[in-house]
Amino acid sequence: MKETINVNIAQQAFTMDMDAYSALTAYLDDIACRLPESDAETLADIESRVAEIFRERVPSPMMVITYGVVRSTMTQIGSPENFGAANRPKQDRVVDEDPLRKRLYRSRTDRSIAGVCGGIARNFDIDSTLVRVLFIVGFFAGFSTLVLYLILWLVLKEEPAQTINLK
Repeated sequence: MKETINVNIAQQAFTMDMDAYSALTAYLDDIACRLPESDAETLADIESRVAEIFRERVPSPMMVITYGVVRSTMTQIGSPENFGAANRPKQDRVVDEDPLRKRLYRSRTDRSIAGVCGGIARNFDIDSTLVRVLFIVGFFAGFSTLVLYLILWLVLKEEPAQTINLK
């Protein structure tokens, strides 16, 4: 099972697995460092072409862009060396996630009913199956875990969708 991420490329939404996203990000960064800083139009054109190729190769918007699709797209567009020598160092991408500001959400991906157990598991970095088993054992042991689950279902927000713009 692979983690996926929602990405906007040339103002078109795609769902990519993390390996594909990492490869495409490194590829576009490598090309960007070879172009003059004032030449944002060429990079925008390359991103538009990437989006076109993705739309051709993945027939449904519900399907995930895989590493193989990204590799074949990069082969079709060409090596970053074709865009010239590196003019400037690669930029490090900053992740918006603040580890000190961890919040409890209902999970969008790891859910059986409402994502409460998946969200708790993600927050405490434990297996979601263990949290589900604890809720079930608590229910049969006479604890009010069912009421707690229902309250958490109503109170907790759903995890925000991860959207990353490659521009």
